[in-house]
Amino acid sequence: MVYLMADRTTVDLVPGFTRDVTGLGHHGTGDLEVQLRTDRYLERAQDLFRLSYAAA
Repeated sequence: MVYLMADRTTVDLVPGFTRDVTGLGHHGTGDLEVQLRTDRYLERAQDLFRLSYAAA
């Protein structure tokens, strides 16, 4: 799992792939949880990585 700092209101949450963890004790680590279970998930997450990097 990876936690990203991204505006969760601009991200389509997909069960089993992304999850909003706002208020669940992830202060400073990011409020968007991304689950990287397979290589395909990693490919799907690349845009989210870019989005988080641009927001930093």
